Amino acid sequence: MKELERLRATWHALGEDDPLWAILSHPEKRGGRWNEADFFARGEIEIAAIDVHCAALQRPRRRARALDFGCGVGRLARALASRYGEVVGVDISSSMLAKARELNAHLANVRFVENAQPRLDFIAAASIDFIYSTITLQHIPPALQRAYIGEFMRVLAPDGLAAFQIASDYSRDWRGAIYRHLPNRLLKPLRRLVHTSAVVADLHPLPEKDVHAIVAAAGRQVLQAFDINSAGAGFNGRLIFVG
Repeated sequence: MKELERLRATWHALGEDDPLWAILSHPEKRGGRWNEADFFARGEIEIAAIDVHCAALQRPRRRARALDFGCGVGRLARALASRYGEVVGVDISSSMLAKARELNAHLANVRFVENAQPRLDFIAAASIDFIYSTITLQHIPPALQRAYIGEFMRVLAPDGLAAFQIASDYSRDWRGAIYRHLPNRLLKPLRRLVHTSAVVADLHPLPEKDVHAIVAAAGRQVLQAFDINSAGAGFNGRLIFVG
């Protein structure tokens, strides 16, 4: 619970400071410089690309309910809302969720839920057709990542699809070597300097074999997995589709 409280405090502070930049941390957008229309357009482009994979995998079979885990201000929930009957956005940060509700008040089929526990108890088993999570799990300590992935398996409908991104390992270059050998507590001052932010999020790799073990234990199957450049320099990102 201490780890969850630290996460909550970090993302609450980031949500109060510069929420759109905290999600898509392009240096030139620091200081409230994201144009909201451009920011949400990125979400539409991302979900449209994911839909291509959904079509190829022929999943989910139904489009009644979608879950956006680590929804932030609703960048992806908004794009999912035009494709699914109901969208649930989940986040640990009350400040991010307040902004999400403000920016997406026009969407009647989206609700945002604050969750600061390692389970998703408010979601019934086998009730979600599509689960999507990106640039979220990588900021969560490994034990909690495993717990949330286990919850994804619990709430996913039998003919549904889960797509989620992890930082699977450190890259095999000098950045990866630094991150591998220096703990987050020693990297924080450097990250604060680079991002000109008093608060920064940690990064936590999770071996892909751990994901496969959780999926297999739930009687599910990894349908597809590929490299994705979302974890940032020094890390290897993987996008994993489970059905």
